[in-house]
Amino acid sequence: MPQTVSLADDYDKALAQAKAVVSSGGVLVYPTDTLYGLGCSALDQDAIDRIYGIKRRDGKKPLSMLVFDYSMLLKYCEVSPSQAHTLHALLPGPYTFILRLRNRLPVSETMQAGVRVPEHLFMRQVSRELSLPIVTTSANISGEKGAAELSGVNTGVAAASDLLIDGGCCQYAQGSTVVDLLQMKVVRKGAVRKGDKFEF
Repeated sequence: MPQTVSLADDYDKALAQAKAVVSSGGVLVYPTDTLYGLGCSALDQDAIDRIYGIKRRDGKKPLSMLVFDYSMLLKYCEVSPSQAHTLHALLPGPYTFILRLRNRLPVSETMQAGVRVPEHLFMRQVSRELSLPIVTTSANISGEKGAAELSGVNTGVAAASDLLIDGGCCQYAQGSTVVDLLQMKVVRKGAVRKGDKFEF
């Protein structure tokens, strides 16, 4: 099994190692506000191919990506005024927004992709310090249940990764709500922060 680093025990070490893994084309398991994620650089085709293999995921299904903040999201995605209104109201949060890409990326065969700015700061900090979008997909075999704790991650997925980050139990302990901002509708109901409303 790869090394496990705890955020509670040594955050700085976890951050340094996560950055090293992502920048060298590796794959890691990490906590988010919703569920544990499996990730790599969203610009690295070889690493992304590894994630498809680890998850046994259909290569035609796009992967979502995580960015540090709204300004970084704008670097990769086209955003209309009405979309911006929704994003400003709900980010950061337990949501994945489907947007149009400015340029084609390895995470999607089309010009659309899901984008997250989670409430959990750790991988956002990795993204910021490396100036890279990070693949964010549940750390499971496709079709199987996601994990809200590192101990719940599929052992095969964990063993095939280069680093495991233990952040305890995820805040929402369920998948993100997916909002298609091209169609302006919710396409998958998941975690919702108390008080948030979807108004299009």
